[in-house]
Amino acid sequence: MFRLTNKLAISNLIKNRKLYYPFALAVILAVTISYLFYSLTFNPKIAEIRGGSTIQATLGFGMFVVTLASAIIVLYANSFVMKNRSKELGIYGMLGLEKRHLISMTFKELVIFGILTVGAGIGVGALFDKLIFAFLLKLMKLKVEMVATFQMKVVITVLVVFGLIFLGLMFLNALRIARMNALQLSREKASGEKKGRFLLLQTILGSISLGIGYYLALTVKDPLTALTTFFLAVLLVIFGTYLLFNAGVTVFLQILKKNKKYYYQPNNLISVSNLIFRMKKNAVGLATIAILSTMVLVTMSAATSIFNASESFKKVMNPHDFGITGQNVEKEDLNKLLSQFASDKGYSVKEKEVLRYSNFGVANQEGTKLTLFEKGQNRVQPKTVFMVFDQKDYENMTGQKLSLSGNEVGLYAKNNGLKGQKELTLNNHQFSVKDEFNKDFILNHVPNQFNILTTDYNYLVVPDLQAFLEQFPDSAIYNQLYGGMNVNASEEEQIKVAEEYENYLNQFNAELNTEGSYVYGSNLADASTQMSVLFGGVFFIGIFLSIIFMVGTVLVIYYKQISEGYEDRERFVILQKVGLDQKQIKQTINKQVLTVFFLPLIFAFLHLAFAYHMLSLILKVIGVIDTAMMLTVTLSICGIFALIYVLIFMITSRSYRRIVQM
Repeated sequence: MFRLTNKLAISNLIKNRKLYYPFALAVILAVTISYLFYSLTFNPKIAEIRGGSTIQATLGFGMFVVTLASAIIVLYANSFVMKNRSKELGIYGMLGLEKRHLISMTFKELVIFGILTVGAGIGVGALFDKLIFAFLLKLMKLKVEMVATFQMKVVITVLVVFGLIFLGLMFLNALRIARMNALQLSREKASGEKKGRFLLLQTILGSISLGIGYYLALTVKDPLTALTTFFLAVLLVIFGTYLLFNAGVTVFLQILKKNKKYYYQPNNLISVSNLIFRMKKNAVGLATIAILSTMVLVTMSAATSIFNASESFKKVMNPHDFGITGQNVEKEDLNKLLSQFASDKGYSVKEKEVLRYSNFGVANQEGTKLTLFEKGQNRVQPKTVFMVFDQKDYENMTGQKLSLSGNEVGLYAKNNGLKGQKELTLNNHQFSVKDEFNKDFILNHVPNQFNILTTDYNYLVVPDLQAFLEQFPDSAIYNQLYGGMNVNASEEEQIKVAEEYENYLNQFNAELNTEGSYVYGSNLADASTQMSVLFGGVFFIGIFLSIIFMVGTVLVIYYKQISEGYEDRERFVILQKVGLDQKQIKQTINKQVLTVFFLPLIFAFLHLAFAYHMLSLILKVIGVIDTAMMLTVTLSICGIFALIYVLIFMITSRSYRRIVQM
C-alpha cells in the first residue's frame, strides 16, 4: 500500500496539473518575495547605510506582512484544490482506500509539491537577490553596486517558515478527509451552498459597519487622529464588505428572481439560478477580491506618492545646507555659530539669513474674529495656526518692499475664512490686511513644520514683531529663532561633517546657563540621504506588497472561475442537449459572470474614494504635502489596475467558457 500511495501521489499531481499550476505559481512568487524581503532585512550592508536602521525596521514590518499574506494565499489555493479534488478522493475511498491511505497520499503530494515549489522559489529569489538589492539602492538614491548577498540563514528561515505553512496545510487536509466518508467527499463539490440566515440583519449590520468606517475616514481632521483611527476604520470596512456581499448578493438575486419579466428569460433564468445555487461561496470570494483589490490600490498609491514627494519635502523641512533653530537665545548667537562653523571647516558662505518669528494656534474662529489660546494651554487641537514675521525679515526673504504701519498687516492665508478679507481680529485687537500674498514666501528660507500637521496654516507680516507680541501678554505665543546658510561644499562633504556639526551645537548648548535655552541643527545633505533611504525603502516595500496582494487577487479570481466552470459543465451539457445553442450558452455565461464579477472592482474604488481623505492626512506626516501630485498618482494607479483587472477577467472568463463548452 505504501508503494501504491507513492505512485498515486505522483500521478495525481500530473493528472491535476491544471489545478496545481496557479497554486504552484502563487507559492513560487510568495517564496521568492519572502526570500528577497528576508535577505534585505538581514543584509548587514543596509545597517551600514546612514538611516539604514530605520529602513531595516520598515523592511522587517514588510517581511511580516508578506509572510502573513503568503500563508493566507497558500491556504486559500490549497482549499480550492482540495475542494475540486473531493470527488476524486471519494472515488478512491469507494474503491477500497482507507482514510489513512488517503491522508498518506495527500501528505506525499504536498511534500513533493512543497519541495519543488519552495525550492524553485528560493532559486528564483537567490538569482534575483543582487539585482533587487541594487534596485533598492537605486530607489534610495545611493551608489548602485552589485555585491554578494547570499545568506544561508535566509534560506533556512524561508524553509522553516514555509515548512510550517505546508505542515498546516497537511493537517487541514487530513482533518478534511478524516471528518468525511467516501460518499460525502464525492458529493462535496456538487453540493450547493446553504441558504444564508438572518440576511436582513446581516445587511443592516454590514451597512452600519461600512457607514461608520466611511464616516471615520471622512470626518477625521488631523493626521494624528487619522493614524489612531485608521486601523479601526479598516476593520469596520472589511467586516461591512463581507457582510454586505454575503447578504447583499443574496438579496439582490432574490429580487431578480421575483422580477418575472427578467427571470423567465432563458439566459437570465440559468445565470440567476446558478448564482443562487452557490451564493454564499460567491459572496465570500467576491468580498475577498474587493478587499485585496483595495489593498493593492491603497498600498501602491501611498508608496508612489511618498516616493514622488521626497524632493519637495526635503526643501520644506531643510531650506539651507546648514540650519539652526534656537529657543531663548539671541540672533547674534546663531549668526556667530554659523559663521564660526563655516570658518573652521574652510567653507565660503554663499547665502546666510538669521531671523526671529513667532507662532500661535487659534482656539476659536468666527469668520475673521479669532481667539488665541491662553498661556499653559499646550495639549490642544487648534482651528488654524499662524506664523508671524517682522516686515524687515519679509523684505530680506523676498527682496520686495512693504510699507506697513500701525495695525496694518500682510497676510498669506490657507484658512478659507481669511482668504480675500480686508481685516481680521485677534483677541479683540483689530488689524487691517493691507497686502495679501499668493505665494508661499517662506519656502527656501524658513522650515514650516505646520504643513505636515495641517493644511490650515497662515503667515502674518507685521510692522514690528516685538510691538505685536506686547499686545498679547496672556496668550500662548511661541517665539522661535532660525538661522541658515548655504556653502560651497559638496553633498558628500556635508554628509561627512553632519555628526561634527551636531557635536558643535551640543557644545554650545552645554555652555548655556539659562533654563529653557537651546539650539539644534539641521543638515540638508544628511537629511536628504536619510529621507531618500526611508522613502525609497517605503516605495520598494509598496511595490512588493502590491505584487503579493495582486497575486492573491488573481489567484482568487482564477480559482473562482475555474472551479465554477467544472461545477457548471455538466449543467451546460444538459442545457445543450435540450436545445440551447452556442450563442445562447455564450450569452448566459457572460451574463452570469458579469452580474457580480465587477462588483468587487466597484467596491474597491468606493473604499479608496472614502479612504482618500484619511490617507492624504496620514501621508502628510510622512512628507506628502503636494495634494495635486497625490491625486494624479492615485487616479493613474486606479486606471492601470482597472486595465489589469479587465485583462485578468477576460483571460479567466475564456478559461471558464472553454471548460463549460467542452
